[in-house]
Amino acid sequence: MKKLSFLILSLFAFSFVFVACDPEDKPNVDDIVEDGFYVVGEATAVANLTAEGANKAIMAVGFNEVLQSKDGVTDEEKVSAACQRAGMYEKYIVLEGGKPFSLVLKEGKEETKYGATLEAVELGGVDEQPNITVQKGVLAENTTMQVSETGLYHIVLDLNLNNDLPNKLILVAPVTLGVRGDMNSWGFSEMASSEINKNTITYTIEDQELPVGGKFKFAYGGGWKIQLDEEGLVKANTNLGKDLKPGAGNIAVEAAGLYKITLTYTLAQGDINSSFSYTAELTQASSMPENMYMTGTDFGGWTWGSEGIVSLVPVHSAAGSFWTIKYLKAGNGMKFSEINIKDDWSKSFAGLGENIGFSFDGEGNAVVAEDGIYMIYVDSKNNKLAIEPAKVYLTGEALTGGWGNEAAEFLFTAEGNQLASPLFTSGGNLRIFAASSVATTDWWTREFNVFDGKIEYRGAGDDQAAVAVTAGQKVTLDFNAGTGTIQ
Repeated sequence: MKKLSFLILSLFAFSFVFVACDPEDKPNVDDIVEDGFYVVGEATAVANLTAEGANKAIMAVGFNEVLQSKDGVTDEEKVSAACQRAGMYEKYIVLEGGKPFSLVLKEGKEETKYGATLEAVELGGVDEQPNITVQKGVLAENTTMQVSETGLYHIVLDLNLNNDLPNKLILVAPVTLGVRGDMNSWGFSEMASSEINKNTITYTIEDQELPVGGKFKFAYGGGWKIQLDEEGLVKANTNLGKDLKPGAGNIAVEAAGLYKITLTYTLAQGDINSSFSYTAELTQASSMPENMYMTGTDFGGWTWGSEGIVSLVPVHSAAGSFWTIKYLKAGNGMKFSEINIKDDWSKSFAGLGENIGFSFDGEGNAVVAEDGIYMIYVDSKNNKLAIEPAKVYLTGEALTGGWGNEAAEFLFTAEGNQLASPLFTSGGNLRIFAASSVATTDWWTREFNVFDGKIEYRGAGDDQAAVAVTAGQKVTLDFNAGTGTIQ
């Protein structure tokens, strides 16, 4: 009898455990409305915290771009907890024009509604901000806000927990998404938007030309960051990089060619990148050369693959364009090729459709009329070849002329087979670039510097390391030897 009772009790206990573990009795995690700030109201897809999908309206933890910009912070670290700001929140969300919305703080069972009297502020692209008009205000309880036009908005909130701002601040920025990268010399190209929906929007842009390893980011309004306060103590990123995280490293493609890029926004819970996904589809492989070489009487002795062959530098953000500076002797011929293989002249040429600054000798080689230091620029896309007297300029902190200024006072001058800069007018970081009459991109796409006595070119890479100089110094360059001195 005891055995039978024990068996019955055991079966009862087992059935209790079985019933208690039934998956149907578990709460749906997606329906849980956690503590935090929410963007809700008639203007959004979520009317209130009891509405279906209310969890999707929660704001993400904010990252202060000011912290991300500090020296020593790498791209991988830019979205780390070290850059979070206590009391700062962000959200990308669609707002319907003319309808109210508010920010609701949920703390347990308690809900507090916040809003603000918003005022228009024109940013104008100042300090790398978007060239847009935003709405700013001071957070207040038991009120609402609204925007005039329906669209996607970036909402940034700071509760001033550090007591370094004048008040609890809110910013509402209209989002016009686009791409910035090697396809447009890191300018801004707006993407086309699908019909605006409160839950999802698709953005597309086609025929974007990128080189091998080409890089880009998504951004809105042509900016990189946006200031919440006048002093700029708190800034939110307005760009999406690697893994679609704000302020992260660049997105890169593997192959050269034309791309169709699609970015999809979906209202979602979680970090900012939870609301975005993208594709970069190669629609046409590039016909542009990936490399360019030069040989001739003074460069490799007309033998491809030999020592002395010149490898031209790729122009940043300009597929098929290359450049080099060399001291050339009058009448000594040159040819170019996208391949550097011994005895293979199948891709060689001495001129293109438009030839500038040089002529041809009796054997069809490119020649210059006078000895001197020349800028050689090959633009395969536009079928141009220019060999012109080199124009190299100082720029940036070592001068007072701003960035990319091609004024005569910043021009290097020839000293024999070398180029020497003007004296630095102030201390700071040295930056140098080469100009060409056929160049189509910004000055920094042909930038280089001197490191440990050697000339190193930026090419298609990122910013070079800083080179500190003092007032009264100058830099001297020997391009044929590949060396430079700063003294």
